[in-house]
Amino acid sequence: MHVSVEDTKPWYKQFWPWALMVMPATAVVAGLYTYSLAASGSSGLVVDDYYNAGKAINRSLEKGQKAAAMGLLGKLVVSGQSVHLMLGNSEVESQQQLVLKLFHATFAGRDQEILLSKTGAGEWAGQIHALSAGKWYVHLLPLNESWRLEGTLPSAATTNLDLRPAL
Repeated sequence: MHVSVEDTKPWYKQFWPWALMVMPATAVVAGLYTYSLAASGSSGLVVDDYYNAGKAINRSLEKGQKAAAMGLLGKLVVSGQSVHLMLGNSEVESQQQLVLKLFHATFAGRDQEILLSKTGAGEWAGQIHALSAGKWYVHLLPLNESWRLEGTLPSAATTNLDLRPAL
């Protein structure tokens, strides 16, 4: 003889409907959270006007080629919040000031532009804000921006950097 037992509990008091709804509900909540993160601000890594950015790259390459033709090489020393630049070249000895630009690899708000003043023969110095963690791109230019040297600090803890023409 077969006896069947019927469950008389309503569906919302059962385990399985809730267990089956947990995964889709979790996916919806995670999707909404991801959307809120994406909509909260720009990453700053994507350029809106890529055509003009490409033209600027070409102008930038010309500046590097001019620095190479002049035979420019520099050594940058970062110690705390001061920077010292050694640049041995007679063509730039007349420059009383040079511009040092520091670009954080991912956070544009941390970028710095420093005016370096001549301190001696082939030497310039200036003050920077403390560098936050991460990779930094370094550009050195004269005030008229006719040539450019560049380098990369792999971390904020790096203290010496060789600057070379941007080719």
